[in-house]
Amino acid sequence: LRSHSAWATRVATSRRGAVCVSKTDWPQGLSRGLCPSPAGVRSQRAGLSRLACRSAGGSLTAASPLTLHLYDHCPYCTRVELVLGWQRRPYKRAVYGYADVEGPTSLTGRKMLPVIEWVDSVGERHRMGESVDIIEALEVAHGGERMVKGKSGRKDLSKWQKRLRQVIHQLTRPRLLQMPIADFATAEDANYQRKKYVDRGFDYEQALANTAILIPQVESILADLEPLLQGEGQRTLNEGGWSWDDLHTLPSLRLLTCVAGLRWPSTTSRYMTEAFDAAGVSLYLEHAC
Repeated sequence: LRSHSAWATRVATSRRGAVCVSKTDWPQGLSRGLCPSPAGVRSQRAGLSRLACRSAGGSLTAASPLTLHLYDHCPYCTRVELVLGWQRRPYKRAVYGYADVEGPTSLTGRKMLPVIEWVDSVGERHRMGESVDIIEALEVAHGGERMVKGKSGRKDLSKWQKRLRQVIHQLTRPRLLQMPIADFATAEDANYQRKKYVDRGFDYEQALANTAILIPQVESILADLEPLLQGEGQRTLNEGGWSWDDLHTLPSLRLLTCVAGLRWPSTTSRYMTEAFDAAGVSLYLEHAC
């Protein structure tokens, strides 16, 4: 396991396919090392322990340390990790191989992540899915002024996000399979992802062949984000601080860090790096291909 400095400690799990890391501290200048080796992941794949528990309910305010079940590359999971990190809330990461159907399905009845799990003040175990619901519960539990403001509805930002969506997957989807993350640690995991999108018409080989065309397009889109950023000092997409505008944008930027040869405009790069460093969430820059 490549350690995130002193704040990450790998712990064993009985869930099939999940590799767990506990996050308990949030230093600045975070190391961006990511994941265990494939052999390490396989060594964790043993004995599913099914828990009889409620799927929702129970306050997070006095909850035990949280477990976030996730895929590392999943934008919806990244949203939740950003909020947990900005709140400085300790939690355990349980990352699943993408071909593991049984593990995630055992949580809420669907192969869908993220899922957050906790034990409340009276000892009852709870699980909650859907990133929007999880983030709302975390905000309520955090108390005081909300860490994440609502979506602004900015038309200029909406147009920018649409432009990025039109090209991002052609660059990131083939390369994510090469990242050293538990999601795609085995050939079975990678093949599961490939089949899923090939069946929907995605051409991995053509996407890679178009790299030289796609990179300048994405660089132009990244440059066009800079004038949309607001605030002095900490740059965000809302003058009031972090918002759902950021939660809809930052996970996509993180995915793009797996692309080698992409030139990042300085302000966009600073916006992304500071947001993820503040949350203690790693990027893929050192593994870009």
